[in-house]
Amino acid sequence: MKHSFCDDWEFTHHWTEAFGKGLPVPKQQAVRLPHTCREVPLHYATPADYEMVCGYRKRFRVPPVQAAPRLFLRFDGAAHQAVVWVNGKVAGQHRGGYTGFAVEITDLVDREGENLLTVQLDTREDPAIPPFGFVIDYLTYGGLYREVWLETSPQSRVSDLFVYTPTLTEAAVQLTVEAPEKAAALRVRLCSSAGEMLVSRQLPPAESAECRLTLPDAAPWDTEHPNLYRCIAELLDADGQVLHSRETSFGFRTAVFRADGFYLNGKKTFLRGLNRHQSYPYIGYAAPENLQRQDARILKNELHCNAVRTSHYPQSQYFLDECDRLGLLVFTELPGWQHIGDAAWKDCACAMLQEMLLQNRNHPSIILWGVRINESVDDDESYTRTNK
Repeated sequence: MKHSFCDDWEFTHHWTEAFGKGLPVPKQQAVRLPHTCREVPLHYATPADYEMVCGYRKRFRVPPVQAAPRLFLRFDGAAHQAVVWVNGKVAGQHRGGYTGFAVEITDLVDREGENLLTVQLDTREDPAIPPFGFVIDYLTYGGLYREVWLETSPQSRVSDLFVYTPTLTEAAVQLTVEAPEKAAALRVRLCSSAGEMLVSRQLPPAESAECRLTLPDAAPWDTEHPNLYRCIAELLDADGQVLHSRETSFGFRTAVFRADGFYLNGKKTFLRGLNRHQSYPYIGYAAPENLQRQDARILKNELHCNAVRTSHYPQSQYFLDECDRLGLLVFTELPGWQHIGDAAWKDCACAMLQEMLLQNRNHPSIILWGVRINESVDDDESYTRTNK
């Protein structure tokens, strides 16, 4: 179960040990997420306007979820290096501002009393992580600029669910399960977007499982008729009760690039699109759900595009969800622009690429993955690795 953790945060422009301990500090602000570390001017903004080591903190109590003993914090976007503490202990850290990450806090929380969550956030350009290290032709802003969630689950849980469609009537489902021995069965269901159950398969629980489900009368997903379906994976106990479930939307579609053009569902399709940055006046990256979705609607309904490129980094799930819903094709890419760094930089780029793929691969709108740094020189060894 997901609980929004967007309200009731405190923020400081200058991280201090006192702030991390929950003590009052000068000029701390009450904020909610999404949040930009500093509002920027409409004109002539520079990186100096938002580069800093800042702090966020939130006091919280654990919801009464005795049947869900495991607790996770999920950050959808933290630009650009985050260290997360819970009750004074490091819960996790993450490098890279364009992909989400999760940290488990099960053993760090007081389930009866108040807890303190603090985030030290470095928004500066660090040449050790993409896209930094040289000149960038866009501003990168900073802050906890996407949502944060508290996720609760039992010991036995479906940790990953991947659906792809090798044909227009077949769904291949791959699952990853933690503590499968605590469950009696694993059930996979395909449903309509409205929730009507269409086909179901029951499997023995295992750490990794795979099945193929056929829907002979499936309605294909395309730019004019973006038909969506739901896949629901459920772990069951001996009585058939649901212990844990995970679901995703998907579409029956095939996407192939050939020498003579792009084919969607076997039909040659001309791509007419624009590049989209996720930045806005004043608030930088910190746009809420309605603005993310509105950008997709403008591209599709007002500018009459059928494609968009997420220059030059992974973007909001809300934006991608709306592309799925509207039938707007997406070319997404890993963070970067012209510059390739050293071996450690390349390792970081590969980690970001893996996060981008795992977090976004169920979106039927995504037809092209950018696994090469935009406008970069050839690097056969590095790009053989990212292609793989």
